[in-house]
Amino acid sequence: MRLKTFQAATMSEAMDLVRQTLGDEAIIVSTLTHRNGGVEITAALEQHVEDDFVTSGAQSLRYGEGNGRLFVPDEDFGGGIEQTVELIRTVLAWHGVPSRTADRLVQGVQRVGLDDPVGVLAEALDEMYRFPGLSTDNRPLIVIGPPGSGKTIATAKLAARCVMERRPVQVISCDVSRAAAGDQLAALCGIMKAPFTEAADAAELERTVDAAPGDAKLLIDTAGINLHSSAERKALKEIIQASGAEPVAVFAAGMDAMETGELAAQAVALGARRYVATRLDTARRLGGLLAAADLGGLAFADAGASPFVGKGFERLDALALAHRLLADPDAAASDETAPDDHIHLKPAALKAAE
Repeated sequence: MRLKTFQAATMSEAMDLVRQTLGDEAIIVSTLTHRNGGVEITAALEQHVEDDFVTSGAQSLRYGEGNGRLFVPDEDFGGGIEQTVELIRTVLAWHGVPSRTADRLVQGVQRVGLDDPVGVLAEALDEMYRFPGLSTDNRPLIVIGPPGSGKTIATAKLAARCVMERRPVQVISCDVSRAAAGDQLAALCGIMKAPFTEAADAAELERTVDAAPGDAKLLIDTAGINLHSSAERKALKEIIQASGAEPVAVFAAGMDAMETGELAAQAVALGARRYVATRLDTARRLGGLLAAADLGGLAFADAGASPFVGKGFERLDALALAHRLLADPDAAASDETAPDDHIHLKPAALKAAE
């Protein structure tokens, strides 16, 4: 395959360069949004060698992780910007994206003006939201979210990343809400040979954090709570303050969009600035992902698309998210309408998130 990297100020300009140089058959292998501005896209051109059809990374992007839908710009959806706008409006409604969020995205699509659905939606998403990913520095992280959202596996995946990069790590569990709740995380850390300890309350957590090696990446798992409950939020806030760590929210894909947006707003009130989306391998409707960013005000971090710790996280940037939103063939054929939203719009994903 012929690989080439393109750099431009915006996603649409970079996509134009890809099409001009490699044509419409180009395969997007990876994308990168620089912190200081600008976009970098690595694309490949198939050389029609039978045993070299597509790299695994490109196949993941073009097929949307196993849903069997291959996107070829202008082949599947060609027909002009009007048809592209209508397609995207239909797809957003199918995913259950709240109406005001969908309207803002459609307006962004119209401003960009491309007739490639993936490219134009990616550009609109990139304009509206932040996609900083998970930090690879030594800042401590505390993982928060509702019960069953995948916080423990997310914590284990973060620890596995540190182990693979040969970076010191310290894992702490504050989940004392269930009997033997920390056993799963302790077992996973044992396999990875990552130091693990438990803290029963805020005071014990503060002592544990103070005793941790100064060069270790601190990863703190918490009990799932009802984020709508002021009493439970207050208790979690004490844990967060004692940890001195950045709260990172975790929400499972496939949840009701309005519910996810409200939960995200509560997570922001606790200090969260970005969130991890989990269970992308089992969910079809992804409106909650957009609601967490638009209604809640969270930036996109990485995503979990596998229950296996060894699979790690997937980078969730604007282009990867656009592919996932457009990937299901049922979405384009839907006649559903976007749900009305009943909560006040929060600022779009916080630009200060790093």
